[in-house]
Amino acid sequence: MRRKVAEFLEHNYISKMILGMTIFLCVVIFSELAMGNTISQSIPLAAFYRYLNFFLLTFFVLEIILKTFAYGITFYNEFINVFDSIIVIVSYVMLILDLKLKILGLLRVLRLIKVILSMKKVVDEKRER
Repeated sequence: MRRKVAEFLEHNYISKMILGMTIFLCVVIFSELAMGNTISQSIPLAAFYRYLNFFLLTFFVLEIILKTFAYGITFYNEFINVFDSIIVIVSYVMLILDLKLKILGLLRVLRLIKVILSMKKVVDEKRER
């Protein structure tokens, strides 16, 4: 079963979809940073970004769960996977608990770093093939 999940995750279509979602997350984070005051002053816009973040973070939490199942503890042998997992899970918990802490700005920057590292990892994997 683990091998089938790993094959699914490594399928070209799935890899491209994960990369696409990562790029989309980057766009969302940049737009949130650029429109911070506008978003905070508009209840509908704030709700839109909250649901959009919930959708994206749920997607990435599922990705982490599937990769942990498929690859086991070896998935966490690479620092990028540990870093990515921590950022995604902390962001997800903060969103669910509706925590608005000063660290949120730092978390957004860390999520951007996560996006950049994820894209670098995809490029490196393509070079290895």
